[in-house]
Amino acid sequence: MTQFSNFNFDEIQGVIFDLDGTLAHSNPDFPGLRRELGMGPGEDVLAHVDSLSGAAERERALAIIHEYECRASHSSSWVDGAKELIAFLRSRSLPLAILTRNIPEAAQLTINKLGIDIDLVLTRHDAQPKPHPEGIHLICRQWQLAPANILYVGDYLFDLQTAQNAGSRCALYFPDTIPDYAHQADLLVPCYHGFIEAWQQGDE
Repeated sequence: MTQFSNFNFDEIQGVIFDLDGTLAHSNPDFPGLRRELGMGPGEDVLAHVDSLSGAAERERALAIIHEYECRASHSSSWVDGAKELIAFLRSRSLPLAILTRNIPEAAQLTINKLGIDIDLVLTRHDAQPKPHPEGIHLICRQWQLAPANILYVGDYLFDLQTAQNAGSRCALYFPDTIPDYAHQADLLVPCYHGFIEAWQQGDE
């Protein structure tokens, strides 16, 4: 299931990627993390930390999150086809960036381990965390491109919301089950190899 045929690839002048679950298998053990933080299933981890009133309690939660994120980054691996997608976009001279909710240390661990060829990386320490659009807007200003000409590629609801809030396009990567929020995406991408083929055909 894709929407490739309805998408104008010619309008895309830059591509921003999420990191965990989009380029790399590096998602922390969120169920375990939420249990250790005393959270319920599906709750937003960063929102939970912001809700903590005591400084010591907050520092403890941040330390636990740091440990989970770095542990996941140490064991990261490429998402199938992601390396080829980056190379393809590079061949078209499109500027590339990563916008992640990760801490800088965990993001850099993943990038270095896999050799991800993207230099511009914004973490939650560089911009307000997704779904706030600040990260996309900062990248667009650096590239001197309009958000409407940017494609944000991610694998979760926050990624769609971030792109929508920024006025950008969004491609939702889902290698398994189609999520119930998939209809909000501009593009549905079950496979990066098919995505590359569709982009090539769109340029013909």
